[in-house]
Amino acid sequence: MIDVELHTHTRFSSDSLNRLSDVIHTCHAVGLQRIAITDHNEIEGALRARDLAPDLVIVGEEVMTTQGELLCLFIEQRIPPGLTPEETIDRVREQGGLVGPSHPFDYPRRAGLGPENVIRLRSRLDFIEAYNARTRDTSANTRANALALELGLPRTAGSDAHTLAEIGRCRVRMPPFTTPQEFLAGLREAELVTQHSPWTVSFGSRLAAIAHRLGLDVSDT
Repeated sequence: MIDVELHTHTRFSSDSLNRLSDVIHTCHAVGLQRIAITDHNEIEGALRARDLAPDLVIVGEEVMTTQGELLCLFIEQRIPPGLTPEETIDRVREQGGLVGPSHPFDYPRRAGLGPENVIRLRSRLDFIEAYNARTRDTSANTRANALALELGLPRTAGSDAHTLAEIGRCRVRMPPFTTPQEFLAGLREAELVTQHSPWTVSFGSRLAAIAHRLGLDVSDT
């Protein structure tokens, strides 16, 4: 079994300052064998990170649709924000990728897809993020987990890491994989290893957003 982090941000997100080289180093330090880099509406950082560590990085993107965010994994081309969930899923499928809602019940961040949309789209989704370490209301994770079980969809967990200290806080322990299909099959056997992040991590995101606006963000090397 290997440990996989499936929800991570880098300096290519507007609310993170994580350098790619530091993310890769941190993965090795905390015992992760694979990591999905899922920057907001952007894949440039994920592509660059894969060039640096091809056996480690899964190229992903957290895309804001008209109804909420979707985690898109194993993609090669950026998917623009502002499309409907259906249009976003179509873009993922065209690339042979996988897709599922991140923190679907996380209403305070106004980014959750919500149960109605998840149920409506259930036949087109590959997984549900059942645990998100940054979700302030822990009952939202409980409800997401219950919905995944009810719909028979594989569950994932993600740290939603915007700072280096968060990477690996949540992880999926699963069989090794090389293809999206092997990954999806492995999720059925996976163990979710979860740990909630303290509310103070949000300050890191806010400071990063300010730094980006002021043009103070660090280089990616």
